[in-house]
Amino acid sequence: MDNTQHLVFIPWPLMGHVQIVELAKIIVDREPGISVTVLLMQLPAYKDTVSSSFLNSLPATGSTSTASAASRLNFLELPPANPTAEWSSKTRGYFVHNHVQSQRSNVEDFVKSHKPNVVGFVVDMLCTGMIDVAEKFQLPSYVFFTSPASFLGSMIHFQTLQDEQMQDVTEWKNSNSLVLIPTFENPVPANVLSDVLVDKDLWLGRFLDYARGYRKAKAIIVNTFEELEAYALSSFSLSAAYGRSIVPPVYSVGPILNRTPHPKDTDDCIIKWLDEQTSGSVLFLCFGSQGGLSKDQVKELSRGLERSGYRFLWSLRQISANNKDAEFPSEYSDFGEVLTEGFLARTAGVGKVVGWVPQVRVLSHPAVGGFVSHCGWNSVLESLWYGVPIGTWPLHAEQKMNAFQLVKELGLGVKICWDDEPIVTAEEIERGLRKLMESESEARNKLKEMKEKSRMSMEQDGSSHRSLGRLVQDILTIGTSC
Repeated sequence: MDNTQHLVFIPWPLMGHVQIVELAKIIVDREPGISVTVLLMQLPAYKDTVSSSFLNSLPATGSTSTASAASRLNFLELPPANPTAEWSSKTRGYFVHNHVQSQRSNVEDFVKSHKPNVVGFVVDMLCTGMIDVAEKFQLPSYVFFTSPASFLGSMIHFQTLQDEQMQDVTEWKNSNSLVLIPTFENPVPANVLSDVLVDKDLWLGRFLDYARGYRKAKAIIVNTFEELEAYALSSFSLSAAYGRSIVPPVYSVGPILNRTPHPKDTDDCIIKWLDEQTSGSVLFLCFGSQGGLSKDQVKELSRGLERSGYRFLWSLRQISANNKDAEFPSEYSDFGEVLTEGFLARTAGVGKVVGWVPQVRVLSHPAVGGFVSHCGWNSVLESLWYGVPIGTWPLHAEQKMNAFQLVKELGLGVKICWDDEPIVTAEEIERGLRKLMESESEARNKLKEMKEKSRMSMEQDGSSHRSLGRLVQDILTIGTSC
């Protein structure tokens, strides 16, 4: 008889959220009494080729440390959804939200066919609608939060203000106010607040419900570590800071990086080019799998980059030409059509412009000395792990708040921008790049220390290793009582 406790993992089907799969690997590696099935909800390939090709590859990749652990980690692709025109009427996130919601009946069918072995769900931070499915079967749910603890606190705080203190938090949109948030040491300028907190459609339409879902979870698992976010994590024990409602236990288990090879990582010309460069000499510019810049901003960035004189590797991807919010970035067929005239010829000896890049492989390369980033949390954790200073250029989601935290709260980044500047000028860009690449800057020295702390946290008896142990014990205890 199979006595393992079986968990159902439900990822948000975009590249920025696949660390939940890495968490599953860590858990089955660590605890022989737990098995996991990851339910994959494929987006249509025509929408997002990066995410869909990666999810397709997961069942054949992503090895665990032992054969025994591998036998307890399974992947199941749910039946394809049938998108309607309405799904594409707003943002990319709205499309994916509807895609996930459409799979609820398929998740129910899976649980029915695998009872009584299933003892709980682990759902992505944007899949909290699946907690209702778990509750139908009287199963506990754990939320995996792929953003920082500071932003988790922001969402819970704003939900408290909205639901318990009857405050319209969207009044902070376009405000000059400073906002007090329990997980930030400093007041947060309103123009840095994420749109998902202050835009009426985003907050009231989806993210308020996500935050309410966090309250219903058995626990919240955050991809962070104590040494990085000590202030934010400690604030969760002060439940009074969040109003009358109690926050579920918070487990910090990071940094969990995505080391599973992407099918697009087959071209080694990028790594070969980096091999030819001197240590710490290359600026790496990348705005994430979902990020892109307007044509005007691309031209301004190319001017600033050329004026700086630094060697560079630039991952340049195209946003929708028709400015359709629900469209995903794609590859340029000709970089010359968007860059300043003659840029590629003038910089051929010092730089390289490419499309998709294997980001972890690039950041781990000794030639890379600075990282201009959108400040997605996974990118932040990767930069810390490999000790590469970040120049902040947030685009959407909680990235402005991440940038503020990195620069203002932690002193680990250099500001290029973090608010709603319509266009960042070449002069501002050049100034930011020079500060980023300073060899003995305060941010660079602090980052060296945090690099060591990030690695120690995952080692035997490190802070995240201990926290994960408590989480596993919690899961096992609940499982035996089901």
